[in-house]
Amino acid sequence: MMHAITTDEVARFERDGFVVVEDILDSMQVTRVLAAMDHVHRGKYTLDRRPANLRKPLAHLGRGESIRWYLNARILDGDLWTIVTDPRLGAMAAALLRTPSISIVEDQLLDKPGPGLPCSFHQDYGYWLFSTSTQMITCWIALVDMTLELGPLQLIPGSHRWGHRSNPRELIVGSEDTWMEAVERARPATEPAGELASACVRAGSGVFLHCLTFHGSPANKSTSCRRAFSLHWAGEDCKVDRLKLTDYTYPYFFAGIPNGGRVINKYMPLVYTSRTSE
Repeated sequence: MMHAITTDEVARFERDGFVVVEDILDSMQVTRVLAAMDHVHRGKYTLDRRPANLRKPLAHLGRGESIRWYLNARILDGDLWTIVTDPRLGAMAAALLRTPSISIVEDQLLDKPGPGLPCSFHQDYGYWLFSTSTQMITCWIALVDMTLELGPLQLIPGSHRWGHRSNPRELIVGSEDTWMEAVERARPATEPAGELASACVRAGSGVFLHCLTFHGSPANKSTSCRRAFSLHWAGEDCKVDRLKLTDYTYPYFFAGIPNGGRVINKYMPLVYTSRTSE
């Protein structure tokens, strides 16, 4: 049975800006995501939902020594779509945000080779400025058992209270010297540097984090690939500012959403609501 969010986990999420949750996906779902990742890498798509004129091989972001990073692969694979739109996952995200309903905005397949480079610390909201609200949440899920050597997700407790800051100069081809530069620019003068929290969790477990929480990952120092999956949701307060869509990677995703409308359509469906009328 999928994990149910507790009041204690909500309190920790609101205090720290994140909460570690065990058993978000079961072993069968992990296997299905890994298989889908392999299919997408090979250009094999089981259910392509893109407009017909845009159905070309999906290029990954990043470089070979940093990360192989696919955005929104759910619209290419039936198994990924089923998992990403699972209302039980949406209910967990909605409970942590204290929102009555929630839509899925983005998913990411993250394949980080070793030895490799760090992913710089950043806030997810910096890449979602089309939303008028920061009522957004990410779930990073390990697809292999994580160790420090593999370069797991790391987070700065309480950094969601710093407000929205600027993006790092370099996100996915960082260096050990500069991977914290965005944090150094953003940290309030009264905020002491504390210890980082590391998500050394087993496969299927992960971290829910607020869209303003600073997070990144150190270099993978092993010889194995560090594989992970992330999901990103928007709560009821999130409305679309169409003037800020010009630089968004997938503008067709917002088809049919008026300026000021909720972040919901056939690509970004409502995945959970506590209201029986929706």
